[in-house]
Amino acid sequence: MTVFWGFVLGLPLFAFGAAACLAPGFARRGTAAFFASRPAAIVLTAGASFWTGYECDTMGIDVFDAFLKRFPGEIWILAVVLAWLVCIWMPKNLPVRALMGILMLIPAELFKTTRLLLPSGGVAAVHLFVATAYIGAIAGMYGMFYPWRIEKGLMLLLGADGRARVFGGMLALWGAALCALGCVL
Repeated sequence: MTVFWGFVLGLPLFAFGAAACLAPGFARRGTAAFFASRPAAIVLTAGASFWTGYECDTMGIDVFDAFLKRFPGEIWILAVVLAWLVCIWMPKNLPVRALMGILMLIPAELFKTTRLLLPSGGVAAVHLFVATAYIGAIAGMYGMFYPWRIEKGLMLLLGADGRARVFGGMLALWGAALCALGCVL
């Protein structure tokens, strides 16, 4: 399971970082195309909505059980409706909002794995996973409310080739470290 989370967290960071480091113009154009992509927005919004439904279904909070589980499948129907309404009502900045929603959900599943790893040692490595998840969750919360600032900040970091190479190198190293730790733990 740790290998899975190492690659889930590490591969996107490594891939985006390597692209920004090796081909900053390509990364800049690809990021701008992602921000304008309606199909990417729809797929990510559906993924975020269904993941939210899964978390509400499996979390075991009494409030969710009382109000969202009156009949079988109610949460999943709400997830479909939510994905559809979000795509209709919030088309502007939708890819960023959906990606930020996914980032907010990662810690809930990751912590189920890290709790099992802490007694067995490797505490520093586990803390790297947890810190990455928290940074992603905080960025996700900020990006849900201010997606245009996330877009502007990312395009600013990718704006000049030197900045893009440094930023990409840092992301690639971070992603490679997460992948390696996922394989080791």
